Amino acid sequence: MAKVVGSYASVTRGVSEQVPQDRHPGQMWEQVNMISDPVVGCARRPGSLLTDYKVLTAASSLDSLKADIRMYRTFTFFHNSKEYALLYRSDVAASPAALPAFLCYCKTDSRFLSVVLADPDGMAPWVTGGVSALCTVGDYIAIAANKLGPGYSLDDRFAGHNMHGVAWVRGGAYSRTYTLKITRRSDGVQFAAAYTTMASSYPYLLNTSDIPSSAPDYQKQINDRVNDYNSKVNQWIGDAQASIQPQNIAEKLRAALQSQGFTNCDRRGGTVILDNISFMSCDDGGDGTTFRAVFNTLDDVGKLSSIHWNDKPIQIKSNTQVDPYYMVFKTDTGEGYGTGKWVEGPAQVVQPGQVFAVGGITKDGNTFAIGSGPAQLNAYSTDFQVPKFAGSVCGDKDQTGAIPYFFGKRISLLAMFQDRLVIVSDGTVFMSRTGDYFNFFRKTMLSVHDDDPIQAYALGAADDVITRCVTYNKNLFLFGLRNQYTIPGNVAASPANITISPVAAERDAILCQPVVHGNIVFYGSQVASNGDVPYSGIINQFQLGLFQDIPETFQISKQLSRYIKGRPTEMATVSAPPALLVRADGYDNGFYVYTYLDAPGTQQREFDSWSRWEFSDALGIVAGVSSYQQKLLSFTIALDARAGQASNAIVMCNEFSLDTADRTRPYLDSMRPMNQGGPILSKLNTPGMWNDAYAAIGAAHDEFLLNGKLTSWTSFTSQYPAIPAADYWGGFDYPSYVVPTPPYVRDSNDKAIVNGRLVINKYTASFTNSSGCIVNMIDKTGAERHLVSYAGRQVGHSNNLVGRVPISTTNFPVPVGRSNIEHKIKFIAKVGLPMTISAIEWVGQFFTSGRRV
Repeated sequence: MAKVVGSYASVTRGVSEQVPQDRHPGQMWEQVNMISDPVVGCARRPGSLLTDYKVLTAASSLDSLKADIRMYRTFTFFHNSKEYALLYRSDVAASPAALPAFLCYCKTDSRFLSVVLADPDGMAPWVTGGVSALCTVGDYIAIAANKLGPGYSLDDRFAGHNMHGVAWVRGGAYSRTYTLKITRRSDGVQFAAAYTTMASSYPYLLNTSDIPSSAPDYQKQINDRVNDYNSKVNQWIGDAQASIQPQNIAEKLRAALQSQGFTNCDRRGGTVILDNISFMSCDDGGDGTTFRAVFNTLDDVGKLSSIHWNDKPIQIKSNTQVDPYYMVFKTDTGEGYGTGKWVEGPAQVVQPGQVFAVGGITKDGNTFAIGSGPAQLNAYSTDFQVPKFAGSVCGDKDQTGAIPYFFGKRISLLAMFQDRLVIVSDGTVFMSRTGDYFNFFRKTMLSVHDDDPIQAYALGAADDVITRCVTYNKNLFLFGLRNQYTIPGNVAASPANITISPVAAERDAILCQPVVHGNIVFYGSQVASNGDVPYSGIINQFQLGLFQDIPETFQISKQLSRYIKGRPTEMATVSAPPALLVRADGYDNGFYVYTYLDAPGTQQREFDSWSRWEFSDALGIVAGVSSYQQKLLSFTIALDARAGQASNAIVMCNEFSLDTADRTRPYLDSMRPMNQGGPILSKLNTPGMWNDAYAAIGAAHDEFLLNGKLTSWTSFTSQYPAIPAADYWGGFDYPSYVVPTPPYVRDSNDKAIVNGRLVINKYTASFTNSSGCIVNMIDKTGAERHLVSYAGRQVGHSNNLVGRVPISTTNFPVPVGRSNIEHKIKFIAKVGLPMTISAIEWVGQFFTSGRRV
């Protein structure tokens, strides 16, 4: 037997689920509502402030709404220099009408906004099926639905004008037969019109042999014959010249068609304008250069006519082209046909329909309105000027990429990257035109522009489902069901140089939106569990590695197995101290907290700690988590009175601070001054008041931190008649305690000695700026009994005054007398009071029969 004395190397190492002898000295069995602060120690977290609340619906219980509340997620966006949080349902709701599909909170003004659906019928897929993706697009929010694939309509202008054609006589030639053949579309009757131009020379010879030489007027007859011949030659030359004029040829052909009963024709200049045809051909009796059919398809843009039908598209495709392009005729005056010019255009206009919903803040800042599309939101209020979705302006629907992949499919991710709207379905990444976020189509088929839309997928990503992304180290980091990918941001993405590369293979990391904190990306995953919840959460991180563009990934919760109950659903970060807060779907009334401190210039972590926060049942079920100005915002849906007395469900926003040195308010949750409206004030002196609701005196009075139950509000305040209601804080108690791992004697190799018996006689806890605590002991069976209480008072200290709550720094002994494997010590903070443990020492006896070497 030997007396042994030791101390915990640290009390800020948080919870570990390793076997006790393998834990770091000072790690805990459990740590609830305590912050591991490397500066001050293990401190009770400050209370939270109720910034705003809103009545949602009539309800007396949350049991039937629990599953729907778990589906809420939080999205942060900015508008007019203000920061907002949008709460939305991420999946199909069991009771879609029971709770709002969307909630909006202004972080800057600390208030909830009204949410209005501009077209409730059109928004039904979002309300019933939930949101699959959303992102900020300028002043608006694009919101995709789980149960609605983006739609589009086709304006087939090629089919709408494929009965229109022209026969263009470009020039005439002598002694040519111009033939125009057509088939009438309406009945299939064929027509053929032909016209032969005159010869260039008079076809007859001058013959005077029939004039007798003996005739007295022989010379006169000869002269008359010659003059007549010359007249006919001249007339022939004139008629022949007129016969080869394009307008004459065109008119003759038109007249021939009309005489046969084809009346859907007209002529402008040298062009025969035809309607109601399904086939046409032109033949000039030569090489075809003087008479052309300009109908539906050409092999050269130079063969287009100067007269045609307005809006007539012509396909241009040579033998060397992979994809054709289309030229569309525009008349000068806008009439049905005539002279004009050709411009590139579409064969079919692909017009996006209901792609995603669009939301925005009204000018007065009081309402967040959502429409099922830009037109619906614009129709709701003139405050909104959302641009409409642009249609295609070139090509046809059958060309590669003409219809973006995401049409008709569930949008799994929306994001902004390099001034482009990124739309992902399955594993295919689509990026809009640069700066033109609602335009999904290229400018021309004749060339590829750098700002044209992009559609691509990574090698191996075709069958993946990408649902999350973050911008990290200039790159867009994409999270898929099977792999992670990156789009480099050091060069501008364009259709010619888009690169999507796999960088990691972390499976099932898509339920929770990853967050970036400093140079680290945190993301969640889960494993199946046989415990009280079907899943246990795992938190991992990506960090830039030692080699360029090769991030390193590792698990930061590797000392935990089933501590995080459920799947991680949301995360938020703060920086003072550096902390990650995790919401899980198996833990409804709190968060898991990971605090850490990285060693500068290295890949090492100086300190890290896991713990959890637990709220009073009065705060209800967590519906969202976010951060604002280094403070945590928790959105919860709760009842407006204690169980059995409630009549409404409300949403609350509570603001949490991780400043462990803050001693300006009591340690209560969802606090408000007792003269401000809120759930507590509305139930004052009624049966609906919660049993764990307390009122505490504020810091402006010497009686600071004195508190009493709000069920006894009248009797409590009657003791302090000079203190106004505005100087009382009303809030809810929250349990705060730590259960340190009992110590082990260690050998020279710092390994725990387990073949001896260590009996702990007592612990000595060092408290800093604390107001006492309660210490309980938990035996091997899990039974808990009270050991000792500490009131925070020290005889002779100046703060030891009657009617005051002392805040002291001192050491406090805790007698135990148990083996280290037969007990656990639980340090519990008192209601509404601070508690900070800065160190723990222990004294005991060690029994062993062998000598350690």
